[in-house]
Amino acid sequence: DEDTMDLLFNAMRTMGFDQKEMENIFGVAVACLHLSNVVFSAISADECKVEDSDGHLESVLRLLGFQRDDFNTALCYFTIMAGKEKHSRSLSKAKAEKGLEALIKATYSGLFDYLVKYINDKITFKGAGGKAAYIGVLDIFGFEVFEKNSFEQLCINYCNEALQQQFNKVVFSTEQAEYEREGIEWSFIEFPDNKEVLSLIEHKGTGIIPILNDMCVAPGLTDLNFARDLYKRVVNPRFEANALQMGKGQFVVHHYALSVTYDTEGFVEKNKDEIPKEAKELLESSSN
Repeated sequence: DEDTMDLLFNAMRTMGFDQKEMENIFGVAVACLHLSNVVFSAISADECKVEDSDGHLESVLRLLGFQRDDFNTALCYFTIMAGKEKHSRSLSKAKAEKGLEALIKATYSGLFDYLVKYINDKITFKGAGGKAAYIGVLDIFGFEVFEKNSFEQLCINYCNEALQQQFNKVVFSTEQAEYEREGIEWSFIEFPDNKEVLSLIEHKGTGIIPILNDMCVAPGLTDLNFARDLYKRVVNPRFEANALQMGKGQFVVHHYALSVTYDTEGFVEKNKDEIPKEAKELLESSSN
């Protein structure tokens, strides 16, 4: 690990990061780790507060330049406008935790985007008439199936389905078509076609993701509404939901790799993934 860190430091210095920039980058990354350990305690059914029993909150405040009261207010309360008057309302512990998750994702995503842009700017050829170069990063998990599979697993497996189709197209379809054009003798290779799975997930109007997006636009719709819409609107041989699964809000997707049972609990909230307005204002108030 020590050797790997030394290689990383050397690579960052090669890219032109100075010591202060490196400290800031690692500070944000460490802050995200501490944020994931921040806990809330319920004051009532619809009110909570940030706890700091193990020091993680203090680390977050120091690294990100927040004030304790501002941090608590941003995550445990929200504001509404009534005419020209602003009113503050409390949030439940569960909703505050969702807001914290969105804050972590937004902070880490901002750091990632900054690094990619910085490196691209450094390696881009700036000579007259030169073609700009760039670096792209593809970072995905492998195919996932757990005892309970949720929105995250669907997204990861969807990505793998798309990559599998691209692989099939380049390695099999394109190459075999070229053999035919050139009159090369070859034996046709059978390979799984996963177009039906991709259509099931992404097809406008009847795909899982478009139906989920519809749920997130209309106010007040829940995971139960999403599940019922799936059972009503999806007609695809790669989709299945028996009576028992429907009762539990589950459905099955027959992926190219294997069949996966998904639980719709949390799908709507996770797909919204909105960082609260108050959390955005908190980030903008940072003294760092």
